[in-house]
Amino acid sequence: MDLIINVFGTKVSCTKERIVLSFPKVDGVEREQEEYPIRQIEKITIFCPVSLTSSAILLAWKFDVDISFQGYLKPYGRFVSSDPKGLAATRRAQLETAISTEKTIAFAKLIVKAKCLNQIDYMCYWAGKYGKNLSPEIQQARTILEKVDTIPATEKGKEMLRGIEGHIATRYYYALRKLFIFNGRKNQGRDKFNSTLNYGYGFMYNEIGKACFGAGLDPTLGIFHAEGYGKASLEYDLVEEFRVTMVDSVIFPLFIEDKIDREKCFKRTSEYSFELSKKGKALIQKVILTRLNEKFPWKGQSLSLKAIIKEQSRSIAKAFQEKESYTPFRSHFKFNMPLIK
Repeated sequence: MDLIINVFGTKVSCTKERIVLSFPKVDGVEREQEEYPIRQIEKITIFCPVSLTSSAILLAWKFDVDISFQGYLKPYGRFVSSDPKGLAATRRAQLETAISTEKTIAFAKLIVKAKCLNQIDYMCYWAGKYGKNLSPEIQQARTILEKVDTIPATEKGKEMLRGIEGHIATRYYYALRKLFIFNGRKNQGRDKFNSTLNYGYGFMYNEIGKACFGAGLDPTLGIFHAEGYGKASLEYDLVEEFRVTMVDSVIFPLFIEDKIDREKCFKRTSEYSFELSKKGKALIQKVILTRLNEKFPWKGQSLSLKAIIKEQSRSIAKAFQEKESYTPFRSHFKFNMPLIK
């Protein structure tokens, strides 16, 4: 269970093996305390200023429960245990991979192909479900993707991969604009669509970040995305294979099928900027948490998406140590409509 705390001024404490939430009075009305068994919690995500006791933090550490502070677009930070858990060997192998152009290109090709194939499959799904002619965008994306295997293992090769990724993303959003009108994809966009999508991606970064720390990885030491001060480059790498399944496929239909209230789910922050209201945030939290707990067939098992993310972080850690090969997550089999060939 993910415990979401989004009531300003909540006190987070504990008693025995239970996390206790105490809420401030609202208009003189006192809200009843809530208690949650720590053994049933996987992650505590805090969205607003709260009072957090040291005993609650220690209890969470004891049971390996992640506590993170989530901003609108990305996590601000998290409490991490000092237990090394094989940290040195994993990070040494990660560093050796990161400084090898040949190895990083090999991993980058896998990541880019998985992300782009997921996007292409999702465009095929739209064409089937919504009866739109998306053949130009789909075929262009497929043709561009064929170039991946010919890219050389050089620094220029990384730039070429980023170019391919960007061109296919452009086709992806061109296709989406045939289903509903928006001003295009903007990473820092604050129109209603981009603001919602960025909020959803914030959840994804949080989930991937938790999995990276759990696997002993350094989230700032990337293999495809550029490194830089304050950039969680490995997180940016690993989110690519989960974008379509975890976020796009639950947020896009809210706009395509007009299932999000354009008035009540948003509040204006300036003349041309919006962010989700309390109702809007609750809706996005619900659809993403529901998706995270959905089960998908993966490597001969039926696992929740949350469990697959953990497995993938462990798998790439082992791949860095050359203990196994890495297979990025593909989501095309999850969509119920027949794909357009």
